Amino acid sequence: MLVSVLVFSFIPLAIVRGGGIESPFLFNAGWRFGVAAGCLLFLLAFYRPLLLSKSFWAAAGVGAVSWPAFWSLFVNLDYALFSTSARFVDVSISAVLFELWPILMIVIIARLLPDEGYRKNLRGILPFLTVAFIGLYFVVASQTGGLQFGAGTSSRLWAIGILLALLSAVAGSLGGITFRWGRDLAERLLAESTVGYDRTSLYLFGSIAGFAGVNLFGSGLSWGIGFAFGENIGAAALLSAVAWGLILHVAAVTSHRKSILSTDNLGINALAYLIPILSLAWLWLFGEIGVARLDYLAIGTSAIVVTNLLINFEAERLRGFKALVISLWACGTLVYLRDKASWGWTAQADGYFDILFLSATVFALILSFRTVRLASRTQEEDNRAFRLFRELEELERRGVILRWGDAAAFEHILTIDQEQGWELERAYTTARRALNDALPQTNGPEREKLLTLSTELDRLAHSRQQGINFGEICALFIFAGLVVGAALLSRPAAVSGLTGFLVEMFAMLFPAVIIFLAFNVLDLQRDRVSRILQKNPEYGGYGVAFQDTVSQAGRVEHSSRRTVEQGISIGVGGALIVAYAGLFLHKWGLWEQLMAAAAGFLP
Repeated sequence: MLVSVLVFSFIPLAIVRGGGIESPFLFNAGWRFGVAAGCLLFLLAFYRPLLLSKSFWAAAGVGAVSWPAFWSLFVNLDYALFSTSARFVDVSISAVLFELWPILMIVIIARLLPDEGYRKNLRGILPFLTVAFIGLYFVVASQTGGLQFGAGTSSRLWAIGILLALLSAVAGSLGGITFRWGRDLAERLLAESTVGYDRTSLYLFGSIAGFAGVNLFGSGLSWGIGFAFGENIGAAALLSAVAWGLILHVAAVTSHRKSILSTDNLGINALAYLIPILSLAWLWLFGEIGVARLDYLAIGTSAIVVTNLLINFEAERLRGFKALVISLWACGTLVYLRDKASWGWTAQADGYFDILFLSATVFALILSFRTVRLASRTQEEDNRAFRLFRELEELERRGVILRWGDAAAFEHILTIDQEQGWELERAYTTARRALNDALPQTNGPEREKLLTLSTELDRLAHSRQQGINFGEICALFIFAGLVVGAALLSRPAAVSGLTGFLVEMFAMLFPAVIIFLAFNVLDLQRDRVSRILQKNPEYGGYGVAFQDTVSQAGRVEHSSRRTVEQGISIGVGGALIVAYAGLFLHKWGLWEQLMAAAAGFLP
């Protein structure tokens, strides 16, 4: 994915320097022809027997008339629409909007391949993608062209340029449909017992073959549109388009598709948010654009980099850590921008700290009550579940309790310890039925033991019914919101210089910590219903479940990875604090004083 991100980021520069803006559709036609030729060369190099087989061409003929093949034809117009857009708006805006296509492709893949686990994965990363999208806004606003109308450009032409750039992103994202075409083709080949290739390899073959087909057709389509519009293109520009498509685009698309097919974690696609930043870097390096607001560029870039890291932290299961990092960025950005004349939504308050600490005190009281109750209830339930499980396990081993259906009665204690609602009731009913069946067959101490365990089962199930106290959670978040709002939406009266800097550092850090503590309560609630016992084949029975162990795609990864990711989260948070400290120093005019003080120590 990193290879594809790097290569894709060069494409806007290649189009601009190659002459794509002068002849959008004819340049796109040459590019698409090069892509089709490059894809065929790739297939000949790695899938030659399959490409030349009759089974492939028979299966491809069926797929060629499917709706995925039809819709994927529109992917061939993306570079033409991008080049046309650059005629009306600054090329930096066109490049950033166009490079949204990988993110839109995530949605398409999640919709077309829900059985691969992508749809569930998509829901978890959407909040982070939203933050990254806000970061993209700041990246665009940092450019010389900004979001303003260009010189001599009417509002209507500017809107047309924006619309074309967005359409180019949509067209580029439709390439994700070829994943479905490739999957269907792979399934048809697997049904014919095609040997020598596994399912993932056939998926890659099918998606690249489909991409080659739609690019070949798209080349002819772009030729027709270009000639209809009266475009002309020189031999040098045409050869440049074919070469860039053959070399650059094929390398990018094959590595991109290979990365997606190698994992069901769609989080790796979030790395595509780095493409707009790198694209702007190449355009700036070669003098095609200029940067007007370095502070906006820093804010936008930090949002994109941070969300990429958080999305791809599979082992980090605590939402509090992720909420802390995101809130540091969000609070820092709001504090930095809140005094801008165009915003003007902050109020000066003489009792700023009094208001803040009063609401924070109430928040701390609610937080402490909730945390203590959760901790004590979790410990009590865990102890009860451990004791009940082991004693029932012993009775089952001695034959006092027989297996009920396909699972031992004590195994349902695991379900009781994790589920809520009707799942909890079903597990309790099954375990209770096994105990009731065993009672008439026992006497003496064993009967007393079963009665005691039945009572323990009732207590555990009753305690597990006491789920989230939404009243307490609501009150907790209300006062957390009051603290955050008071810190961000107001400030002490008449501050300046060093005092202003310190106040704004406090206004960034304090609400971020409050947000972390609020989300940490939700983590504690989730820990209460997490698995405490699991079967381990290494010692042939049930033992304590280690929460720092995660399982991804069939592999088990222990706490070392989570420790590394937590360390990275802390490092990223520290880097954000340092970055915003630099922005606040600039905002309050302290950089010059620091530079002068530093110069005094130099010889």
